[in-house]
Amino acid sequence: MEGIRAPHDATILLTTHDMAEADRLCDRIAILDGGRLVAEDTPAGLKARVARETGLAPTLDNVFMTYTDRSLDEDVEPGAPEDDE
Repeated sequence: MEGIRAPHDATILLTTHDMAEADRLCDRIAILDGGRLVAEDTPAGLKARVARETGLAPTLDNVFMTYTDRSLDEDVEPGAPEDDE
């Protein structure tokens, strides 16, 4: 992805729930909840805002949880195998 974006001046839309991937690859991040845009900024801007407004650690996981009022584990079904097993 990085090899395509700069030389071709391309805009790439990436959808992911992997916050580390979003932090690593994205210049701007939009957080959607229930089809609504609830936050949008650079990764650094979102993390700084959440840290400043909530006192939480400046992570994209905390950004997600703050703006969606969800945990990152809610999408895992009870009894589903863990990723690291």
